[in-house]
This record gives sequence, structure tokens and C-alpha cells, in this order.
Amino acid sequence: MNVRFSSLLAFVGIFLFTSCNKEFSDVDASLLPTDTFVIEKQTALVGVQHERIEVIRTDDLSFLYLGQYQDPVFGTTTASVTTQLSLPLSSSGIFGLMSAENEEEGTSTEDTNINPHNEEETVKNVWLELPFYTNQRDSDGDGVIDIFDIDPDDKESDSDGDGLTDIQESMSVNFDPLKADTDGDGINDGEDTDTINPDADANNYEIEFLFGDSSQEVHFQVKELSYFLPLLDPDDNFQSIRSFYSNNDLEQEGFTSNVLYDDKINLSFDELVFYNEDDPETEDVDESTLVGERLAPRVRIPLEPSYFQQKLFEREGESVLFDNNDFQEYFNGLVISIQNNTNPLLMQLNFVAGQIKIEYDFKKLVLIEDGDTANPSDYVVEDSSSTYTLGLSGVQFNSIAQDEPALEVQNALRGQDDGQYIYLKGGLGVVSYIDLFAGAEGQSQLTELQSNPWLINEANLTFYVDQQKVADLGMSELPSRLYLFDADESTPLEDYIIDGTSGSHPDQVKTTFGGLAQYNEAGEVISYKFVITEHLSKLIRQADDYENIQLGLCVSSDYLNIQSTEVVQPELEVPQSAISSPLGVILAGPNHTNPDLRLHLEIFYTAYQ
Repeated sequence: MNVRFSSLLAFVGIFLFTSCNKEFSDVDASLLPTDTFVIEKQTALVGVQHERIEVIRTDDLSFLYLGQYQDPVFGTTTASVTTQLSLPLSSSGIFGLMSAENEEEGTSTEDTNINPHNEEETVKNVWLELPFYTNQRDSDGDGVIDIFDIDPDDKESDSDGDGLTDIQESMSVNFDPLKADTDGDGINDGEDTDTINPDADANNYEIEFLFGDSSQEVHFQVKELSYFLPLLDPDDNFQSIRSFYSNNDLEQEGFTSNVLYDDKINLSFDELVFYNEDDPETEDVDESTLVGERLAPRVRIPLEPSYFQQKLFEREGESVLFDNNDFQEYFNGLVISIQNNTNPLLMQLNFVAGQIKIEYDFKKLVLIEDGDTANPSDYVVEDSSSTYTLGLSGVQFNSIAQDEPALEVQNALRGQDDGQYIYLKGGLGVVSYIDLFAGAEGQSQLTELQSNPWLINEANLTFYVDQQKVADLGMSELPSRLYLFDADESTPLEDYIIDGTSGSHPDQVKTTFGGLAQYNEAGEVISYKFVITEHLSKLIRQADDYENIQLGLCVSSDYLNIQSTEVVQPELEVPQSAISSPLGVILAGPNHTNPDLRLHLEIFYTAYQ
């Protein structure tokens, strides 16, 4: 492709424009430039290699997998989570209102006398809560998040079909834009002149990072860990942080004991709403109709109350309940897994925000009205309840098992393929390494570019999906983003660093650098494009200081994570983006049978003739 611009014409045009404001004078013809600028395009050969990620460090990941994901090409992924627990901040080791000592001996001071009193703390319910990752993206600002919006780009859309626009209903506390009959009186909102929204503060969420069938009953298993997880490494004389890896499976090694839950749960993606308890002393107000707390959607697993009664409540007042180190040595933690479901399901849950809520009843002493604190008989017993919360914090890591991939992927990993395809899978999957200007022909082309004073306008790599192959193999869900990086250092490329594009949502970040999936009209992923102009410019213009490094290519979630994580087998580092999604894709390689899909480096530059 050539586009020619005469510098002479450009110069004359500038001269004529400026001469409108100045007296005309002759110009020496020797001063006029004679060069012609030509915008050219070249394509350069690339080489591709594959590497399988087999064992990774997982205690430093910003996310954790739970469950099972089945890929028809790359095999089945199975992941469980091992986590320590932590006491509440400034834990006193007290349940109810009285310490174990005061319950047994009473309280006697100058102003207060309380007889010994057993508060009889009794655990009623225990919930393991694991929040989903969620978003409330509302592209058109009409008050309806995109996933529920009939047209996410039009605030005048009517998602519930009641004749009122989403923005009209969202601006009023009387309407719910997702319910045609907000108050349920049988009259459509568009015709109802006297409607009231009974839950105007309700929130809707889109659930992220669910891979597989989330509509089925999900079989969770929770076991007590019987192995202390030290923060410091005993093999290094406790001088460094101990690392845990994807092949550390303490349950398989026999380090679990009590089963705290082993059953199925229907997942709920709705907001959790908790109401206050009614106060019998306020007869004119029913507090049980008032919302006390709203929580974003989460997995809630009921654990065995009798276990926590014995494990914790019978140890009230002991150091294991007010010293976190002692507590973690006493209660080592949990191993959480999903057993074989009817259909595979893999989730990323927010384990950092996870917690165990222990609901218990107790009998408290209350001073009667106008009673004397120094008179023990002025106290009466009342039923009460409270909640004790343990955090999921300390050491947390993923145990991940990955099946062998299909034979064609294994051949590519051994370098026995013909370069027709590029195989990528996140997690314990496959990354690819790209060599620009591959082979003797490519090196000769690079030398030519470096020897000419040409200006690089744009350089890009476009990876096309082999849609027919993907469809034939049943790969129904493809990644929404790929990530290209410096494979030698596991660091971002210069084009990534200088790309200032950003937004409130992850797919609005680093869009010039690229890697986001491109879709056809049918909503199918057709390609991923990266712009590496700065990288190539430095390679050509600063050849003495800039090496032709190998580029790494991996699957990513929309949330780019450039922090490196350690790969043990083989020994290397990859960005955490490479681990952040379990999805796989097959791309057209440099030797694909369809020349229109073949991978090559495209270079647009300005030459001088």
C-alpha cells in the first residue's frame, strides 16, 4: 500500500497561505524540498512457541478458584481453597456480656455486685459467607444495570415494558424499573396513579467470574484443616515467607478432619436483606419491618453449630480466643471444595472478604428500672442473641489439578506442530511466545528497517480466531481479552505503559494497546488486536539499546493484572493475568491454511524517496 505526498506541494501550500499576510517575495528554488513522503506497509514473519504452566505459586494470587471447569481441548480444571481463619480485631475472648471468670465468680466492686451467672451461650446457626465478585455497570445512566437493561445504551428504553422509561422510573422512589407492576396491585405502572415501591432501596448486581452451570444445585464440602500453616518457612529457619503452590493439596495428603458441611445449595444472586428484631417496648413501631442490613450477593454455607459450640464457645476465656497466633495454631483453618456436580462449575469468589458468622443465644442479666447496681437481686435474666464473626485471612492458597490437554496441544507443546494454530488457556494452561522477524528472512527484513531512516506510524499484531475449529470442538465460551507482555522479564511492553486510556470499567482500560475481543454481528469473537508501535519503533530506531525480545501471549480476564507470579514447572514467571481466567482459545498461527487469518506483524511506516 503506497500513499504519496509531495513535499513540494505541501511547502507551496504553506507558502501561499502565509503570503496572504505578507508582501510577496521570490523564493530560491534550491530551498524547496524535493523528497516525496510515501506511507508504506510491510508484513513481517513471526514465530510461535508454546509452554504449559503446570505448577504455580497460589498463596500470592489476588483471586482464588473454586470448583471445576471442563474444556473440550485443554481438559478439566479442579480447584479447592485452603484458608486460615482469624479472630475479630481486639478480640476479648468473651461471648455474651460477661467473661467466663465473671460468670463463674460474679462481680464485686464498690459500685457493682453481680452474683455468679451462667449466660448459657448456645450456638444456633453458623454461616460460611463467600461473596461473589459483582458489578453494577450502567452504561447509559438510566438506573438499570446493563445486564438487566433491554438496551444498555438508551436511557429512554423501557426494560419492564410498562410504558414508562427506565430513567423515569429510576428517578422516582415509587417505581421499580424492572417491575411492570411495582406495588403488585394488578395495575400496570404506566397506568397506576397511586403506586408505592415497597423496597425502594433494593440493589441489583451482575455476578462475575462464574464459568459453567450456576443454575444447578452446587455440592459444597467444608472440612476442618488439621495442619498448621506457618507464615514463615521452617525450611529457611523462619527467615522468609513460606510459599504454597497449586500442587499442595492438604486434603489429598490426609490433613483434614471434621466435616463441617457436605451437601448441595442453590446459589442465590440476589441482595441479602436482614430485618431488625422487634422491640416489645416500642408498641407503636414494628422494628421487624425495618431493614437492618443489606449485603451484596454471596454463597452462604450452613456449618455444623455443635462443632463451633464445642470448638469455640466451650473455650471462652482461654488465650486461643484472644491471641490470633494461638487461635490459628488451635483452629488450623478450612479446606473448601465443590464436589462433582451434574455439570461443571468454576467460580472466583472474594475469599478475602469471606467470613464465618456464628449466631448464638444467651441469657443476659439486666438491671431492673431504678435498680441498684450494688444489689445483686435487682438484676433479672432476659433472653438475648448476638453474632460472633471470624474472618477468612492469613494464609490462603489454591490447590489446582489440571488434566492433560488434547493430543494436538501436546504436539504443539513439544514443538511438533506445523505452526497452523496458536493454543492458549488461562490458569494451569498454555501460554505462547511470539518471535518477531522470525528466521533468516525476518532478520534480514529487520536489518533493512533499521538501516533506513523511516518513521514507524503503527505496528500491530492481530490474532484471528479459527471460528470453524473452535465451533467444531465445542469451545462455546472464549476469553474477552488477551494480554501481550515482555516474556523475558514478565513485564508490560512500552505500549502498555504509555497507554493512558482508562474508565470506570475494566474493558475501558488500555484500549489503545488492545487485546480486547472483537466481535462480529452474531456476537462471536473473531479476533484480538495489539498495537505495539512504540515497541517496534525502539527496536528499529534504537537498535543498539533495544533487543528483539520474545513476547508472551496469554489469556486474561478483563481485569488486567501485571503483577508476576512464580511458575515452578517450568521455572519462569508469568503475569497474574495469565492465571486469572480458566478459558481457552485457538487462534490462527503464522502457517494457517487460510492466508487471510495468518498471524504476521503489520508495519505501517513513512519512507522518503
